[in-house]
Amino acid sequence: MMAKDIWTARNADDALILGGEIDYSVTPDVRELLLKAVRESNGTFRLSLGDVHYLDSSGLAVLIETRRILMMDGRELKVTDASPQVRKLFSLTQVGILFGM
Repeated sequence: MMAKDIWTARNADDALILGGEIDYSVTPDVRELLLKAVRESNGTFRLSLGDVHYLDSSGLAVLIETRRILMMDGRELKVTDASPQVRKLFSLTQVGILFGM
């Protein structure tokens, strides 16, 4: 049996920094963390994905949902950094523009 993938989150330099592997097994926790962080913030929500080594479609869906929630409040989600894997996924799915990339 494989060990559960590990993801991390921390605040630094006016951005929330996610890291590790974000897949279907952890997206409920990532979603909860993102929505809480959005509620506790103002203005543009900055998110760094430079330390994310893996992001699947469920993780991408959480990012899109977070963006939608921010937009409903007249706010923006800006990805400030993205790992090569995340950039590739953004390119393949053509959603990079949604996150300022």
